Amino acid sequence: MSEPLRSSDPSRIADFRLLRRLGAGGMGVVYLGRTDAGQLAAVKVIHAESAEEEDFRARFARETELARRVDNPWVVPVLGADADARTPWLATAFVPGPSLAEAVAAHGPLPAPAARVLGGLLAGALAAVHGAGLVHRDVKPGNVLLAPDGPRLIDFGIARAADDTALTASGLVVGTPGFLAPEQARGEAATSASDVFALGCVLAYATSGRPPFGTGEPDALLYRTVHDDPDLKGVDGALRPLVARCLDKDPERRPTAAEVAGELAEDVPDGPGWLPDPVARMVAVRSAESLALPGVEPTVVDEGAEGAAPDAAPEDAVRRPGRRRLLLAGGALLLAAGGTATAAVLASRDDEPEGSGTERPVYTLGVHSTTGASTALFDRAVERAARLAVAEHNADPRRVYDLAVRVVRDRGDSGSAREVARSLTADRDVVAVLGPVTEIAMRTAANVYGEAGLTHVSSTTGQQDFFLTSPTSSFQSGAPHAALGTWIALHALVTKQLGRIGVLIDRSGGTTVQDQGTLLIRQWRDTLGAEAVPEVVAEETDDAPAAVRSLLTRGIASFAYFGPLDATVRAARQLAAAGFDGPCWMQSQLYGSDFPRRAGAAGEGWYAVTAAVDAGALRTAKARAFVKAWRSRFDSAPGPYAAEAYDSVRMLLAEFARTVPARGGRRPARAALGARMAKATYTGVSRTYAFGDFHEYKSDNPGWLNSTYVHQVHDGRFTQRGSLADLQRATEA
Repeated sequence: MSEPLRSSDPSRIADFRLLRRLGAGGMGVVYLGRTDAGQLAAVKVIHAESAEEEDFRARFARETELARRVDNPWVVPVLGADADARTPWLATAFVPGPSLAEAVAAHGPLPAPAARVLGGLLAGALAAVHGAGLVHRDVKPGNVLLAPDGPRLIDFGIARAADDTALTASGLVVGTPGFLAPEQARGEAATSASDVFALGCVLAYATSGRPPFGTGEPDALLYRTVHDDPDLKGVDGALRPLVARCLDKDPERRPTAAEVAGELAEDVPDGPGWLPDPVARMVAVRSAESLALPGVEPTVVDEGAEGAAPDAAPEDAVRRPGRRRLLLAGGALLLAAGGTATAAVLASRDDEPEGSGTERPVYTLGVHSTTGASTALFDRAVERAARLAVAEHNADPRRVYDLAVRVVRDRGDSGSAREVARSLTADRDVVAVLGPVTEIAMRTAANVYGEAGLTHVSSTTGQQDFFLTSPTSSFQSGAPHAALGTWIALHALVTKQLGRIGVLIDRSGGTTVQDQGTLLIRQWRDTLGAEAVPEVVAEETDDAPAAVRSLLTRGIASFAYFGPLDATVRAARQLAAAGFDGPCWMQSQLYGSDFPRRAGAAGEGWYAVTAAVDAGALRTAKARAFVKAWRSRFDSAPGPYAAEAYDSVRMLLAEFARTVPARGGRRPARAALGARMAKATYTGVSRTYAFGDFHEYKSDNPGWLNSTYVHQVHDGRFTQRGSLADLQRATEA
């Protein structure tokens, strides 16, 4: 993925003419550059503020020299650097292939033979790194690029000499949580054995499609890395023992990188052909696109370009693509459209928008949903929200274009989510997407949307995995899941219900509830100074009743259960039978579920603290208008997550309107919407929306206490008791 240069970007660094932006981070910007002789390079240019830091240039020069020490075909070589320039820079050879993270997100886990080749060559690269006296310290899927002849290890930005301790502060965690060793998670110095542990994580990810310690908040990942066994389900059986040895908690028991390379040496091929066909095609398209990049000549706008007005400004004119670019675009479209037959069966479309019949252009809002009983609540809310918002747009007599809705549903798995995203991105009428609605789909589909530059907003997910592979096109308007655990503590604080709490984390509920439970315990103890008694139930066990009994014998005054619906209902019945009458909380995602009916009298009084609002309980003019419009169109009250989905669509459509060219004949550029969304602020039915650095809903937006809601089970249904701010005011009064 890349994007055009910005007006503030330099056009040349030393011998490299800069062509595109490859990415940006806290330290600087990485550009695609080309020498006058035609050699491509990845040129990292350091931000001026970083260059002004004390001792930065000395460290940068030292790191560059360290990287030059490594001589291995599977380590990207340094082509040039200047630590003394006004803006320091470093150039390495450019590898046009995708990262391992992108490939797995787009096409799923690598087959066993390819994974063994990957492991053998990466282990050889690390052996060379260690042989040069270095420790990489950040081996992860995003730092492994795939090429036809083998992988390439990149990014020595935090590499250090093995004997260097002066530059590592005690207790500082350096690296990427989820792909670093337990000793690094504890803030200890990284060694060559730490790189081997990271290699094991990468191989587990490559063969299973999942990090071995799950996903979620960094603190939770660090905790699991230190204390939990890795999840190696899906790892190839023949490779699993080696991966397990790499992931040993004790660095002394791990094999060396050279030993891993030796064990996999017979799997390394003599030439290309090691990648599965879909990934090989992905590499080929990237390679072809790099050949089609502009040369050193200035771009000339064809005055007769199709769709350009005679007096159009150069930046508004449409350039006529050359034959090679047309062929490349056509090939990419065919690849993007592949495998959409299943998705099409689940698709529906409003081809005739309401109120159409004129010559106005028609743009399509895609809805990426999920079929199945477990997601019916989300599915119904997002589809209806999209249809309502689009109907309101099409009812405006002043509109200059019409909107249609296209709904496509995945089946709740990665493969079908990928198919849905490809189907929507291949449809050039689709200008934005609402969804996906589940974490699995969001994690998988975001990469496809990111590749196509198609902006999408999920209002029902709250994990940040997507940002690594889709940093410009993917947004979340739902509150981060991890924050919701903290908000339970705030509810207890503002309502003066602090006391000794029993927290049961049922790991069968997945990483989301594990993160919420972990953060609640930390907030309860460290921030509020109260006592928390934790219990953890392992997956695929029936230990929850025993854990509840254990908590009851330890004098708890309140209780929180983080687990799936069935287990939470059973816990409620067990507590009721024991006569427990303290406050009880469930995990946030059970709001709107069937918990009240299934738990019956045992569920009365249980709380769910969430960002989802019951708009019918609000008294604002905007909320009343929304509820009235919803009832008029659907003959029912808006349910859970309806207002958030509606707000997300309205925000998308408001920003999209600003990207529609004033002159007719040209379609809006897809990438323009993502750039606007990143900076947008929108006031919706119950809250103000703005996005953080990772395109997540900023839970510290102004008035966030007013837009965090407490729902309590009363008379067999969820009843909104008010926002945290409402409850705080009531308690103080």
